[in-house]
Amino acid sequence: MISSMTGYGRGSGSKQGFTFSAEMRSVNHRYADFSMRLPRELYSLEERIRRLLQESIKRGRVEITLGLDEIPVGAREVRMNYDLAEGYYHTLQELCRNLQLSDRVRLEHLLQMPELFKTGGIAVAEEEVWPAVSEALKEALGQLLEQRRVEGENLGKDLLERCRHLEEMVEDAAKRAEEAKEEHRRKTEQKFQELLAGQFEETRLIMECALLVERMGVDEELVRLRSHIAAFRENLTGLAPAGRKLDFIAQEMFREVNTIGSKAGDFQLTNLVVELKAELEKIREQIQNLE
Repeated sequence: MISSMTGYGRGSGSKQGFTFSAEMRSVNHRYADFSMRLPRELYSLEERIRRLLQESIKRGRVEITLGLDEIPVGAREVRMNYDLAEGYYHTLQELCRNLQLSDRVRLEHLLQMPELFKTGGIAVAEEEVWPAVSEALKEALGQLLEQRRVEGENLGKDLLERCRHLEEMVEDAAKRAEEAKEEHRRKTEQKFQELLAGQFEETRLIMECALLVERMGVDEELVRLRSHIAAFRENLTGLAPAGRKLDFIAQEMFREVNTIGSKAGDFQLTNLVVELKAELEKIREQIQNLE
């Protein structure tokens, strides 16, 4: 089943006193590219998160934001700035002496001073936080993949309809190519007759006309074009991600249509080639959104 490369997901996970929130946004990209914003204490999880995502995402740029919402008691380090506390204490004592106050400096006074305490990093191992982290990531990833699947399904329906339209135009081009070939043969034969004023070897003339008209033939290009459309449809309805392959097939279709256009010596056939190119361009635009 094909998928889009754009989507959004959000999840949360709570295990062993830790609570994490995760958000994922994905947009089009030629390859699988992951950009992560993690709490400083969890940078070491980056590769582990990358492996988790690579199991499900083959193409697209995915931005992952992981937030730490709750931690268990004792998991975060708290440090006292003793030098600063001593400085505050002596300053307050001096203030009391200068103002001739009888008050003594107590602990509650010091606790009101800023920056005495500093919180450090999370004092836990990866394995302690990974259950909550993975739970949040998997929920967000599930929502992201569902959005990508739904959008991919809609894109697939549109591309199948465009394939059907493309097939109709190819058959119109094939029909017109045969008509143009016959018209050109008659015109060429008539010109030979006029030039030679009736003095010519008929068999030789017919052979020359046939060779000339054959150079205008687009039968091989049409056969390959039909084959490419069939391959495109087959990959579009397959189970594996096919965005890159579909893009390659579309390029090959463009190549065949361009060749038909270069051989076309007929106004109607040229117009059909222009329509084919326009439809192929729309198809290629849609393919850029597929994983």
